[in-house]
Amino acid sequence: MVRKIDKQDFMALAEQAYDTYEHKPENIFLFKFFQFDFDYNEEERTCTITCPINDLMLNPTGIVHGGVFSFIADTAMGHLNFHYKDAPYVTLDMNTTYFKAVSSGNIFATARYSKEGYKISFIECEIKNENDDVLCKTTATFYRYEKKK
Repeated sequence: MVRKIDKQDFMALAEQAYDTYEHKPENIFLFKFFQFDFDYNEEERTCTITCPINDLMLNPTGIVHGGVFSFIADTAMGHLNFHYKDAPYVTLDMNTTYFKAVSSGNIFATARYSKEGYKISFIECEIKNENDDVLCKTTATFYRYEKKK
């Protein structure tokens, strides 16, 4: 069953996200608004984001919008770099392939390095549902971005 967000719940989520957000990893407004929970596995060098699906994430056909999946995957992959790298990285290229639709429950996005480099890293992210069904896979190329002083 789709988790409906009424106006009161929406305003409470937005207010809590606004009151607690910072421009720091894991604390961006949208991460808090969508209730992203970040987890890192040091042994496997992964970042997993868990979040509940709600009706605000659905497209007109009633399934999670592909852009929402891409946003979550990009976030998981970016935070993999934030956690394990000593400089910021930016997404150069990203491709998402969709396998199965979903409209309720929780989703789990797990990012891992395919090929880890100093200047360029290749990362993949798999998003699954509560039944461990693969919903989509995203691959991306990240570039080490160092600000000039």
